[in-house]
Amino acid sequence: MELEKSIVHILDCEHNTYIASSKCMQEMNEDILSMIEKKANKAFASTKKKAAHFKEGSIAKSWIENYTASRISFEEISEKLAKHIFDLKMQYGVYEGSDLIIASVMQEGRRYLLILDNGYQSGLTHDLHQEEAVYNELISYRTLLSSNLTSKDRAALIECSDLSIHCVENKIEIEAQKVNFLAELVLQCTTKPSYQEAVKTMSKTLEEVSEKYDIQEVNLMPKMKSIIADTVDRQAPIDVEEIAEILFAEKPLIKKDFTQEVKDKGIEEKVDVEYVKPRRSERVQKIKTDNGIEIIIPVDYMNSKDYVEFVTQSDGTISIQLKNITNITSK
Repeated sequence: MELEKSIVHILDCEHNTYIASSKCMQEMNEDILSMIEKKANKAFASTKKKAAHFKEGSIAKSWIENYTASRISFEEISEKLAKHIFDLKMQYGVYEGSDLIIASVMQEGRRYLLILDNGYQSGLTHDLHQEEAVYNELISYRTLLSSNLTSKDRAALIECSDLSIHCVENKIEIEAQKVNFLAELVLQCTTKPSYQEAVKTMSKTLEEVSEKYDIQEVNLMPKMKSIIADTVDRQAPIDVEEIAEILFAEKPLIKKDFTQEVKDKGIEEKVDVEYVKPRRSERVQKIKTDNGIEIIIPVDYMNSKDYVEFVTQSDGTISIQLKNITNITSK
């Protein structure tokens, strides 16, 4: 990723204070540059990233169109967005202070407008006093920024050539409803489920279908995880119907039921996974037996009898055989 330019605005909503910058940050040291790049990369690769598109009449869309057409400058678009975010926070009672970073970044030959609304973190620092004697005190500092993408942060990536959007944020409650503040109120766009939401929905549905039709979930969950992991590695969209076809190729009734249940829960289209990096837990299967034994196995091994095999004994108990092991270590 290449950071071309960036600008920072202060949105101190707690004290109703808005301080805009009229020009970009001039000289960024390595720590500052690293922080912005790290957060930007986290936004690109987040499993919570949601694809979105502007609604008709979005004021933010019109500003960004003017920016991409060079009718307004980078500084002007950043200030318009900053004031818009500040006003909406004050309107809806989102009294959280933040530093808003707007940046132009290049990723694999494509230019993005990056919006990073950085929520403040609290921490301790020291203060030096020189009176009759020199002494130090620890003081609380409430406007620190994290180098990671935290739960208080909001991020949006807007592709300048086609205005496609990806947002990363946690929902907040406004007027008794849970909303995506940045996506729904600021940018005025509709969102699709994230990779994380899609995987969670499919996993829950697989559990329900397995129970309904009395089939072994332990035989299906690793297979689904492996299919999803391979899909992400290929950077191909997740297609629920394709996954159902592989899982239930010889069981059309269960396949139809699984697909419909997932769609009914909101995963109606293919899920975009561009740049997404799944967590390690999504590439392994955790097994827990009724006598308290826990085993963690990579999903690719779970799908091969050369490494793992589940054997149902004549008395109905299940044995787990781990094969082709050359060394065992204790952790």
